[in-house]
Amino acid sequence: MVIDLHTFNSPIARRLFLFFFLAVTLPILVLVSVIFFQLSGYAADQHRKELQQDAKYLGMSLLVGLQRVSDELPLLAENRPDAFVRSLVAGTAEKQLSVRTVGSDIDGRPAWLYPEVTDAVLYDGFIEQLSEAAQAGAEPMRIHQLNISGNTGLFVSLRLASGDYLGAQLRPEFFWDTEQLPHDKIVCVLAATDRALFCSDSLPTDFLAAFSSARANSSLGSFEWDWAQEPMRAVYWEVFLQNLGMDTNWTVVLSQPEQELFATTRRFQSTLIIIVLASILMALMFSIGHLRRVLKPLQKLRNATRQVYEGKLDKQVTITSGDEFEELAVAFNSMTHRLARQFEQREALMELDRLILSSMDSRNVVNKVLFRAIDFLKCQTLVVGVYEQGQVKLTAVRQGSEQVRASELDDATALNPVMKAFETEPCVRMDSLPDGLSALVVSEDYIAWMFFPLFISGALQGFVLAGGLPRWEAEAADASRAAQIAGRLSIALTRARWEADLYRQAHVDDLTCLPNRAALKAALSGALERSLKRGTRVALLFIDLDRFKLINDSIGHAAGDAYLQVVAQRVLECVRSEDTVSRLGGDEFTVVMADIPPEVDMGAEVLAVVNRLLETVPKPVRIGMHDLRSTLSIGVSVCPDDGQTIDDLMKQADTAMYQAKRNGGNGFRFYAQDMQDASRDRMELDNDMRHALESDQFLLYFQPQVAAASGRMQSAEVLLRWNHPERGLVPPGVFIPIAEESLLIADIDCWVLRATCRQIRQWLDAGIAPVTLAINISAAQFQNPHFVDLVKSTLAEYRLTADQIELEITEGALISDLRHAQEVLRELRAIGLRLAIDDFGTGYCSLAYLKKMPIDKLKIDQSFVRDITRSNRDAAIVDVILQLSKQLDLRCIAEGVETREELTWLLEKGCEVVQGYYFYRPMPLADFEPLLNIQ
Repeated sequence: MVIDLHTFNSPIARRLFLFFFLAVTLPILVLVSVIFFQLSGYAADQHRKELQQDAKYLGMSLLVGLQRVSDELPLLAENRPDAFVRSLVAGTAEKQLSVRTVGSDIDGRPAWLYPEVTDAVLYDGFIEQLSEAAQAGAEPMRIHQLNISGNTGLFVSLRLASGDYLGAQLRPEFFWDTEQLPHDKIVCVLAATDRALFCSDSLPTDFLAAFSSARANSSLGSFEWDWAQEPMRAVYWEVFLQNLGMDTNWTVVLSQPEQELFATTRRFQSTLIIIVLASILMALMFSIGHLRRVLKPLQKLRNATRQVYEGKLDKQVTITSGDEFEELAVAFNSMTHRLARQFEQREALMELDRLILSSMDSRNVVNKVLFRAIDFLKCQTLVVGVYEQGQVKLTAVRQGSEQVRASELDDATALNPVMKAFETEPCVRMDSLPDGLSALVVSEDYIAWMFFPLFISGALQGFVLAGGLPRWEAEAADASRAAQIAGRLSIALTRARWEADLYRQAHVDDLTCLPNRAALKAALSGALERSLKRGTRVALLFIDLDRFKLINDSIGHAAGDAYLQVVAQRVLECVRSEDTVSRLGGDEFTVVMADIPPEVDMGAEVLAVVNRLLETVPKPVRIGMHDLRSTLSIGVSVCPDDGQTIDDLMKQADTAMYQAKRNGGNGFRFYAQDMQDASRDRMELDNDMRHALESDQFLLYFQPQVAAASGRMQSAEVLLRWNHPERGLVPPGVFIPIAEESLLIADIDCWVLRATCRQIRQWLDAGIAPVTLAINISAAQFQNPHFVDLVKSTLAEYRLTADQIELEITEGALISDLRHAQEVLRELRAIGLRLAIDDFGTGYCSLAYLKKMPIDKLKIDQSFVRDITRSNRDAAIVDVILQLSKQLDLRCIAEGVETREELTWLLEKGCEVVQGYYFYRPMPLADFEPLLNIQ
């Protein structure tokens, strides 16, 4: 087997190898260890028992020998002394037992029965002990242990009947045959005093110390000791000798080196090591083999997984192991196949999403989504149906075609069951198409048509129809994909409609459906760009309806809006087909005349359009019960003469239009530099006027209102003048229109009311009796919801009564909101104020509102009075107003009386009070106060 070390580069390979290896080797090692220790212990116990048996055998031999001496020696000595001696002597060769008869020697020492060369010192010691024993009357037989000067010996003594003693020296050979002693063991016989009586080898002193320590615990046992740094094992067995007449016991000790003791164990250990190594080698081979078997398919799966991570989903894993790895490979291949399909589908859907979210025109986006969708679904026909204004607009795409077919389905009743089914079903399957859609069939092999709901802006407004996929019957995933396509088509169409609505809201005027200010700037920007590149010219016309506010105020905004719609259509009819008409807001329209070549008469082109406008637009328009008409004021600016930017042209055209309006309207003006200067001057006055309110630059002027018959002053009108620090006295005809346009007129009215009441209080405090002062109230102030509270608080602040002032309100301010006007006038009348309608006859005259309004006085506008002696129409109007006031019991005052003829005519018609230059011009306070003193 070839071992590939690269296999172990894998962490899981190392873990698996370690697991397999340990799973096999650990049980072997544990089992071998248990066996080894158990067998070693068993062998040691067996050896110990053998030693103990040997020690016991030697001890028993020693005991038998001593017993024999103690039994046979007395008998032989007493009964047959000669035979005993001979027997003993004859046996000396085997038993090594020497016996002597003790008698008197010539020098008085005992004489031995059997002469033998022995240690004289030990013999002397034995004789000495024997003599002591004889004197003490010791036992007839006694064994003597001697240890003199390091020499030991063992003797036996027998007292004869004659009183003599028989003695003999005992040698080891008497007890056991030295040839029978174990040669691999050390045999020792120790006395009770722990002295060695016999040893087969010389022993160190450590042996006796170790024996003494073990001997103290028991009479039978074992111990360990060291001999020349070699471990020794020893067993001992104590021989009890008291029954033989001995005063101490002997101990037989057998010692053996541990090396010899565990020789068998070491041989077994070597065998076990060989077995363990062989087992480990086998385990190693098994682990590596099993590891390769496991890692090979695992490596394939890992490589395939890495390729999946890198986006390569076409990799197939082939494993034929017949186990779970093969099942895993099959599952992996199935997974990658599905992932590849899903990624393909997701990529297609993402492409559709990118198309939908791109900046491409929304109509092109829908068409491209259709082409991508039919490729994505792999169907043969894809149809989108959208309900619009009672019709179904169809857009069809066929497989392999590069064109989108558009058609309409007038009768959509055949689709009603499908649309009804969408309320509960996300998909409707039909075997045949409804009527009207059969032209979409391109093959008779279609098994089913699938309808999906199409939601636009959150509402069900159509359907998506797909055909040519027979497998839909068996695979619901295709229906799900088609539903996703329907959802994206819904988003694309919603975006298209939203963009159309957004463009309409941003560029189209809701009322007239004309382009608005943003669209005007876009069109003008393109026209100016082409003009600079091609050298063409551009004309911009600003159109404003004269006195249109009066129409709104008189008959309401609804009628005004209807009138503006008619005006918008008339403007469109008057311009060229290539011109752009837009509405800026309110009653302001613009016309962009672009791409006028330099060789064409620019003035003639513009004048032709302007003349058609001035002729066509002012024609009466029937709105409800009223015939409405309004003239035009038109301002014209030209590029490049008057400017080359959008802002310049619009500003110049606006300036020219205001100049035309100041000239009385119903006309036009081309822009000139003096118009620009006037416009700039107008803006400066607006800014200065705001500062004038803060710095009290306004002044009160007074114009008396006198009795027509006597000329006596009865009241006075308060007029406003502006003492500009640089311009001097600014006429009201200059700054009042500016104040009205900038909505500053309401603040000015408030200042006039407070200044008038303050002046009346000063006169009263000075003892001067003032006449009733008439104060003009603008429409902006009259519409203020806090106007009545302002009047009340001002009167209270200056402690005035309501009859000391009179409020003059224009007719337009009253009729713009009749209900509000009636409520305000009733509240003012409730506090005692006198009320007059100023400039009567210039607005919407109606007996109805005169009857309902709590009014005290009518002021005939000076435009009628000025020509009463020269114009029968003006005279008739004034006469009617005078007669009307009498019938309604209202006072009437004519303003603007400048000649004796005008005064005479008014007196003849019954006018009682007049106001004008014929009697008094407007005057400052210093000139007016003396008139009060005359009253």
